[in-house]
Amino acid sequence: MARGDRRRRGAPADGVRTAEGAARGGPARRDNRVGIARSTVRGAVLAIVALILALSLSGSWLLAWYRARRAVTLHSAPPALPPDSSSPTVAPDFFWGTYRPHVYFGMKTRSPQPLLTGLMWAQQGATPGTPKLRHTCEQGDGVGPYGWEFHDGLSFGRQHIQDGALRLTTEFVKRPGGQHGGDWSWRVTVEPQASGTSALPLVSLFFYVVTDGKEVLVPEVEAKGQLKFISGHTSELGDFRFTLLPPTSPGDTVPKYGSYNVFWSSNPGLPLLTEMAVPGQEETKLWGSWQAAC
Repeated sequence: MARGDRRRRGAPADGVRTAEGAARGGPARRDNRVGIARSTVRGAVLAIVALILALSLSGSWLLAWYRARRAVTLHSAPPALPPDSSSPTVAPDFFWGTYRPHVYFGMKTRSPQPLLTGLMWAQQGATPGTPKLRHTCEQGDGVGPYGWEFHDGLSFGRQHIQDGALRLTTEFVKRPGGQHGGDWSWRVTVEPQASGTSALPLVSLFFYVVTDGKEVLVPEVEAKGQLKFISGHTSELGDFRFTLLPPTSPGDTVPKYGSYNVFWSSNPGLPLLTEMAVPGQEETKLWGSWQAAC
């Protein structure tokens, strides 16, 4: 080849050109720098978003804590009522009352450690299986209408409860006297509403007395198994006694037939009273011993 001729070299391959550019700091290196910058920006954006979420959650927690603290913080003003305003010495007329929300019928003392009484009932044979025990007011249990016909908030009241074909009437009256709000009496009347029925339904009525477990309750049962009295003693009431009379027809004093049983147990807590009285499958046949004809 002559000296003056120029030798034309072939064009290098793309891979070779890219490698040479990378070695010389060409476009490949610039692309790498752009990728690193984009990753840094994305990381910063994610960090900012995470910080905002953390601050918002912390603010919500702080606001909830502040509201809860305000809800339980007592006002600095003096109380509207003195601490012993509900004691039997200060307000004897209000010491006993139907202060039992969420149950169909019951009474208690208005004190920190009250003595509670209540009523449960169940119809025998009304539905297949274990009878439904009525105690607490529940939506969808089929009971109703019910409510107080009379109640002066002090000394007497009458309530009607419709439970299927039965109508229960609960009444109470108080008599002032003594040092613990006086005496009181209950009367529970159960009447069938269906006319022309040959067989009246059997109903189990449960009357219960509950303490906090530190007081004394003693049942007094007669020879036929009838619970005649419940005697007891509490630090607040002293000695007391409940008298349970045999069932009678409305307007009559002749006792009707009834079978009785006594169930004595430690207090499992008020929310578990209903479950404690409901028998298991092996005990369902024993419910007949709780029944009384109406």
